[in-house]
Amino acid sequence: MQIDTLSEFLTQAGTDFRLFDLGRRLQPLEQDDFVAIEAGQRPYPWPLQRHAWLAVCYWQQSGGQPYVWFLKIPLDERGLFNNAAVKHFLSALVEQLGGDIHAPLTDEQQHQLAETPFTFQPAQDKLAAFHARLSLTLGHAPSAYYRGALDYLNDPDAHDWQQLGLQGLADVAARLHTDAALAKRVQQRLWQLPAPVQQALLAQCEHHPLPAPLASVMIEAINGELERAEPDQERIGLLLRATAGCAPFRERSTKLATLLTLNPSQTLLLTLAARLWQELTDEALLLQYLTLLAEHHGELFNGLFAELVSVPALRPLILANLHNPELPAALKQALGGLFATARG
Repeated sequence: MQIDTLSEFLTQAGTDFRLFDLGRRLQPLEQDDFVAIEAGQRPYPWPLQRHAWLAVCYWQQSGGQPYVWFLKIPLDERGLFNNAAVKHFLSALVEQLGGDIHAPLTDEQQHQLAETPFTFQPAQDKLAAFHARLSLTLGHAPSAYYRGALDYLNDPDAHDWQQLGLQGLADVAARLHTDAALAKRVQQRLWQLPAPVQQALLAQCEHHPLPAPLASVMIEAINGELERAEPDQERIGLLLRATAGCAPFRERSTKLATLLTLNPSQTLLLTLAARLWQELTDEALLLQYLTLLAEHHGELFNGLFAELVSVPALRPLILANLHNPELPAALKQALGGLFATARG
């Protein structure tokens, strides 16, 4: 039987499966969308460095232990799946299974598959976020660290924050949009937490949707930084990123527009491209962003432009403006330099 796609393989093997993107941040990928991507009917929505960074969790429909693959699939210049890479991985997989796609993989076979060029090991923070979201999605209990995180949030003074596990904070962040009482507790305690705990929790929040009041509080906290003689740009970036799992909302869009008028730091511009690219679907904001990049951070322009133009939601907007006669001179010059480099 000729099997050309991951979906076909997992279906034929009698498994149920869930897909997540782990590129810029954790995002669930619907199976119907994935099938269309595999068929070349649409580009991959969240490319990073010309690859799709996938977490594939599957388990036998009859029950049993879930397995996870972390796959790094190359994309072509249009953002479409490189099917040759997928077939290479599948052929290695079938070889490990001895031709029987219904056979369970041993730990040794899993390890050998991890040696192929199409697998990767996620960073610890993304791995924690992934396990937290997966347990929630599958209706499984959170990790053993979750209770310690809850006890700490209930009474921080009675517990040593250094004993907290990152996975426990990840489990908290994953549940904020489904547990109103937990979200309220975090909102009340957040700014009193020790800096390392606060930073770890904010970093986990970027991978999940947040209740609107909590997201608004994070954006409002940026005002406190801006009132300082020397605002902490890293903290501003952290607060913005913490809301990245939320669809664009008025307070964040307004705050970003303001920040871009204040001689924005490299940190802010990188944060916008890496985590909040959905805000750049506003054409005026996109052109303002590219102009600032060209004027103040020219050394970043080519790399960030290449990343942004690869995102399907931004690509048509960017291409439509390449020859816009009203572009600022600095942006025209940066684009000219970019294409001169490409031709060279």
